Amino acid sequence: MKIRYSIAAFFLASIAIFACKKYDKDYKAFLDNHEVTYPGLASKVTFHPGNLRAVLVWHPSPDPSIKNYKITWNNATDSVIVDATSHSPADSISVSIPNLKEYVYSFRLVARDDAGNSSVGQDINNVRVYGPAYQSALLNRSYNTANPFQVNDNGSVRLFFIKADTGNVSTTIKYTNTAGAEATKELSVDSSGITLTDLKLGTAIQYRSSYKPTADAVDVFNTTSFDDFPKIYGIVECDKSLFKAYNLPTDIPSAYGWETYYLWDKSTNEPGFHTPGTSMPQWFTFDMGQQASLAKMKIWQRTSALYNYGNPKRFEIYGSNSPNADGSYDSWTKLASFTSVKPSGLPTGQTTQADADFAAAGEPFNFPADLPAYRYIRFKVLETWGGTNYFHLIELTMYKVDK
Repeated sequence: MKIRYSIAAFFLASIAIFACKKYDKDYKAFLDNHEVTYPGLASKVTFHPGNLRAVLVWHPSPDPSIKNYKITWNNATDSVIVDATSHSPADSISVSIPNLKEYVYSFRLVARDDAGNSSVGQDINNVRVYGPAYQSALLNRSYNTANPFQVNDNGSVRLFFIKADTGNVSTTIKYTNTAGAEATKELSVDSSGITLTDLKLGTAIQYRSSYKPTADAVDVFNTTSFDDFPKIYGIVECDKSLFKAYNLPTDIPSAYGWETYYLWDKSTNEPGFHTPGTSMPQWFTFDMGQQASLAKMKIWQRTSALYNYGNPKRFEIYGSNSPNADGSYDSWTKLASFTSVKPSGLPTGQTTQADADFAAAGEPFNFPADLPAYRYIRFKVLETWGGTNYFHLIELTMYKVDK
């Protein structure tokens, strides 16, 4: 019985060996008796979106046999061949694929050697390409409508803008300089303003913003057109010789011999204007003697009470051309609300030399752009630096737009 099993086992083993010998090389018939060679794969394959193009980047394979790389897209109907200029994985190879449509693409990267062998290939998916549709949706960064610009004493102009949108990389300012030539400056994305030192006042200013759809995009997109910035004119000091008090029933009277007219006597020494202690708010009215579109104002504090006592801290300015005789606010238009600033930021009663120098030069306050022209001005004090129920002021100067 054991002999019979041994003979059976011998025959089964022989059949298996014979079968293996018969089929172990049959696959070569399908490969035309050639071995299949797969060139090495690239590494760190990535892409950068662009304007109707995409830039593909990869680190080359260390396989020295690789001759080039073939990139295909649109279901392999489009392709480009890129020479293998390096076989060091420390290097990178990049290629720009131009003339694409605004779409999301899939690319395939295949390495090829001298013998015509190809790698298994690597897919680069979700490659978004941007173009006119993306560009048409872009908006220029807006200027600060509440405070669009500031004309400085040295003749320079500061333009103010709101926070930039995501993707904004810069904003181009186009203007005419003092030589009469077109000039441009770039407002950086992290800045809220830009200073023009050579603007020819009264000429047009335009601005256009630039964007990148993604941080790693290779192209910058401009908005489709420039927008207009408010025209900026020169400013001149209003003629103080025309100023006079214009007392109305609700106005606060003067006290201690410090009269309203001291505010425009062109002296920053005491006395100035002082009010009695009653309650807040308090206001006074004066006539500028002519209508003016106000651009700026400067005030001088009482230096013996610097940033303290009755020096105004928060106040409002109103304008009118025909004030009601009863002193009501019905005929007045609020031009601006202002808050005095102490450079040092120290608590009340503490000042620095910088605070003193700033106050001595006259603290400037800028009115909104393009105000109507008014002749009568009402100065309304809401709060003083010392929290008093009176206020005092030494001098004020008004500046108008010089068109």
